Amino acid sequence: MWILAGVLGLSLLAACTPREQLIEAILTDSSTAVLTATSAPATDTPLPPTHTPVPATSTSTPTKTATRTPTSSPTLTETPTETSPPPTASGEEAIYVYYIQLDTGGPVACGDSLIKVNTGAYRTGNIESDVASALSRLFNKQEYIGNLYNPVFRSNWKIQSINFKAYEGLVDVSLDGAYVRSDDRCDDSRVRAQIWTTIRQFSDVKTVYILLNGNLLGDILATGK
Repeated sequence: MWILAGVLGLSLLAACTPREQLIEAILTDSSTAVLTATSAPATDTPLPPTHTPVPATSTSTPTKTATRTPTSSPTLTETPTETSPPPTASGEEAIYVYYIQLDTGGPVACGDSLIKVNTGAYRTGNIESDVASALSRLFNKQEYIGNLYNPVFRSNWKIQSINFKAYEGLVDVSLDGAYVRSDDRCDDSRVRAQIWTTIRQFSDVKTVYILLNGNLLGDILATGK
């Protein structure tokens, strides 16, 4: 009889479907797991804190750093030194030029006068050099020097050469350029007076001989050509 029962049990197990076997296996595992969990002694394991403390940060207010503002350094200024003006010649040591003072009732041209003006230059004692210095200052392009008239200003003259013959007292001047005549016919006499007088200021000069482009300047001024 026990043998018959065992045979019947095996037959029933053999008749179970795979699905039923799977369910039985799951139930068996679950029972075992429940037993294991129930039989395991309870342990009091402290849980780690869920709140992680944030380390305190010290936020310090930045302090202003004192900076020195550069102050402007005093600029050293040079104290101007007084310089004496160059010495100016006077009297018989000076070189002069002659200009026209109009309408004075004088003996020059049409009732005018000659006025000498100190150039401030010293005489060298060399007649040729001194005459050249005087004429170059006279042949400027300025019509009036103060209230004095300079009729030579219209012309463009250059000194080519100056020769002085001491034994004769003769100054021979050669000029280059053009004589520009004005509408005033008295200017021819004014030009002659100021040029000849400027050259004759030197006591060693007795005679003046002037050529303009190879022609006698005296004749050009006298004839109006």
